[in-house]
Amino acid sequence: MSFIPYDRNQIDLLGYSLNDFVPADAKSRYVVELVNNLDLTTLIEHYSTQGADSFDPALMLATWFFSYSEGETRTRKIEEKCHRDTHYMFVSANLRPDHTSLSRFRKTHLDLMSDYFVQLVQAAQAEGLSDFREISTDGTKLQASCSSKKNKSSDALRKKIAAIRSDIDAYMARCDMAEVNDLNEDDIASIREKIKQLESKEQLLKKRREQLEERKKELKPESRAKHTINLVEPDAPMMSKIDGAKGGAAYNCQMSVDVDSYLIVANDTVQARNDKNQFLPQFELINKNLGYDPYRKYNIDSGYFALEPLEYIFENSIDAVFNDPTPQLRSSHTDVTSVAALTEEDRKLTRGDFRYDADGNYYECPDGRKLPFVRRKKETKRCYDLYRCENCDGCPLQEKCLGKRNVSKCRNIRRDIRETYAERMSAKLKSENAKERLKRRAMTVEPVFGNLKENLGFRRFRLRGLSQVKGEFNLMCIGHNINILFKYAQKRTNQAMAAKAKLEKQFSRILDAFFLQFSSYFRPQKPVKLFVG
Repeated sequence: MSFIPYDRNQIDLLGYSLNDFVPADAKSRYVVELVNNLDLTTLIEHYSTQGADSFDPALMLATWFFSYSEGETRTRKIEEKCHRDTHYMFVSANLRPDHTSLSRFRKTHLDLMSDYFVQLVQAAQAEGLSDFREISTDGTKLQASCSSKKNKSSDALRKKIAAIRSDIDAYMARCDMAEVNDLNEDDIASIREKIKQLESKEQLLKKRREQLEERKKELKPESRAKHTINLVEPDAPMMSKIDGAKGGAAYNCQMSVDVDSYLIVANDTVQARNDKNQFLPQFELINKNLGYDPYRKYNIDSGYFALEPLEYIFENSIDAVFNDPTPQLRSSHTDVTSVAALTEEDRKLTRGDFRYDADGNYYECPDGRKLPFVRRKKETKRCYDLYRCENCDGCPLQEKCLGKRNVSKCRNIRRDIRETYAERMSAKLKSENAKERLKRRAMTVEPVFGNLKENLGFRRFRLRGLSQVKGEFNLMCIGHNINILFKYAQKRTNQAMAAKAKLEKQFSRILDAFFLQFSSYFRPQKPVKLFVG
């Protein structure tokens, strides 16, 4: 197979070319040049050597990159703009690809978008866009390409399967009574086709019910009854608080952004409903895309706060700050809360009101009583130490300290064996440097989310399935990064032009001074008068 030839410099019969309609500093030109500098070897290898000529992959890739940088993801709209918008016409070389070709190209080559995302990030690093020494990480939820009306619970699926089975039995009975009902061959064929459609739908519903039951095993028992699955987008789990809405089928999109340049340096799309276990994968992606830097700083949102990543951070000497969502549970202070303060506040005691003595391995309560170590207990996903007060009788804070379900009438504290890492982070967060870094995190990654959702309009996915969604989110991030790189290129060009104009002005002044000084040697002298009078 060969590709359809094109030439953006080709002069039309009427004496014009595409170059005449696009400014020299247009983003469309920049995108074309950017794509031409990428390594497209794998993309070209995806094409067969047989068949009719197809659109050049560099042309199609540039069209999609430019479209996502403009916030346009609809294939029919892109096809329309390739007929009417001069910038789209320039990028597509006026070949006017139809929406089917555009859609087929995007779906077929989505697996390569992560590679092109990395190539652009590494190109920005090579150009010196930033030193990439401080990275902020956060996650957001994007709606899946489906309707909430397709969400079904276990009971709804059971009723729907029963109704379809009843219809199948009715149609089967009609086939069995074909002679009695005097049905011709066409009627029998249509009934059999209807039965085939219903059986296919029944199999799909049964498959969705199995997926739903497997998914429920990962949830808390109290959340299993109301859990649903989407029939057309089963990969997207049900999530709450999506852009202010109640919730629905969505994906959790992870992103790491450079503080100085606002460039997205790593991204991922996961099915997890929270961010607790997502920092380490982001950390690996950052080092994979940018290379390992021991001096790099990481500013992490509170949703990522978990003991496992904290342990990894401190054990590997990584400079990161996690915003702790539950600081009242940390016993990182040296003094206990006073009884007078607790009486005045009139609240329940938390673990943060107790002081932990690492040397003696015990807790001390506000009343001065000790909670010594009792035993270590191992569970499936955690291991913790149990501390218990020897005697709580006569304590003035007993009612505020003990819960209603406390049978032993003694205060118990469970301490994870990795709790020391959380206390170290809690102490680190008290420094002014950590507070400033957390502020920079909010001022770095949150505006990028705002740009993607509000300015570019990426509030939901167009494609379905986790693998397809991962590629589409890479395209969204590429669109954002192209806008960042284009502004950087414009700024660099303007600075170069300003420096050139300044040098030309200085050189002009030097020349003027030189010619002024040189002309003074040839200035005509006044004639000397030999006679006076």
